Amino acid sequence: MNDTCSTVENKLFEMMQQKTESERFFMGASMFDMARLVTKASILEDNPDISPAEIRGEFFRYWYWEDFDTSNREKILEAMRLINIPFE
Repeated sequence: MNDTCSTVENKLFEMMQQKTESERFFMGASMFDMARLVTKASILEDNPDISPAEIRGEFFRYWYWEDFDTSNREKILEAMRLINIPFE
């Protein structure tokens, strides 16, 4: 879906092109960090008693679940359980 008029889209593209590669990179990194925080907040809202290590598995489900078939999903989740590293 694209509900942005072409004038605004072209202006945004022009503004982004005026930024340096580093500025664009750090903007993207900042947006990624914010998406992680929003995802974590959503997980905690749905599961307030979840352990820090279990958050990582839920994060995988939110972001990457459709990218893997059932067999590989289970292998990835099992590896996450074995490693038991908290989500940061």
